[in-house]
Amino acid sequence: MNLKEYNDIVSTIKNFKGLTINCLKKLVTEFPSQSYDTLYSILQFEFQKRMKINHPKTQSNKQIFWDSYQESVAQEEPSGIIVRIAEKFDVAPCLVAKIILNKHFEQMGNEQTDIACNINIYMRDTALITDPKLAYEVFLCTLYDNVYSPITDVMKSSLGQQYEIKLYREATQLGLGFRDEEQLRKHGYDKTPDCKLEVPISINGFVINWIESKALFGDPEIHKEYMKNQYLSYWNRFGPGLVIYWFGFLDTILKTNDKRYIIRDHLPKNFVQIPPPNFDL
Repeated sequence: MNLKEYNDIVSTIKNFKGLTINCLKKLVTEFPSQSYDTLYSILQFEFQKRMKINHPKTQSNKQIFWDSYQESVAQEEPSGIIVRIAEKFDVAPCLVAKIILNKHFEQMGNEQTDIACNINIYMRDTALITDPKLAYEVFLCTLYDNVYSPITDVMKSSLGQQYEIKLYREATQLGLGFRDEEQLRKHGYDKTPDCKLEVPISINGFVINWIESKALFGDPEIHKEYMKNQYLSYWNRFGPGLVIYWFGFLDTILKTNDKRYIIRDHLPKNFVQIPPPNFDL
């Protein structure tokens, strides 16, 4: 993706106030040339950055959220109270729900507060919340929040596994011999790429020893973080490799003179095995 279109997408996200599910609908409409997964990946990362920046303000509004919720319940407002509070204050619904849950357990006394130390348990299974009204309100938050919801966490994990399987399937179809992450760990490797080739390949003259699959969009910050924590370790241990950002990447992260890895949004088919199959040893 070129820098201008990326900046336009990010600008649209930054200027949008409200629920991320509505922001995603706007992005899909305004940027039809980009896939849903690409736009969703960019939205998730940008909104997470916004929430980190606004965290102190969100924490200072804890009592306001709680008072607003109690007042709305007392007035018998229709369901979706916490979602509307989140939309009004431009905060992720599940983050507001956690704050209100904490306040709820504080009101119940220390014994219940101890039980509620891990609020995520109640977010994952709202049936554990004894207050039926609050349980339903929190449940709605998990449906309307496509960034911080436990449902989203499961979907992201599943999506990552799906694209790893896609990589293995395509590599197998292309006749590449490889060991996957699980096999490498059995051999004592701690930091492992998704795919370590048994026989290196060459893509446009660049030697590939390993392949890493990322079911997301590669922007400079994400790429820098993964490079520091993963890619450099792979390069030090196995030599140069290939990073696949399945949902695309910003053109500016490409470094033509980088000898450690190349970046693509697919598994290239125009490769040469090293040595070639008919190589006479």
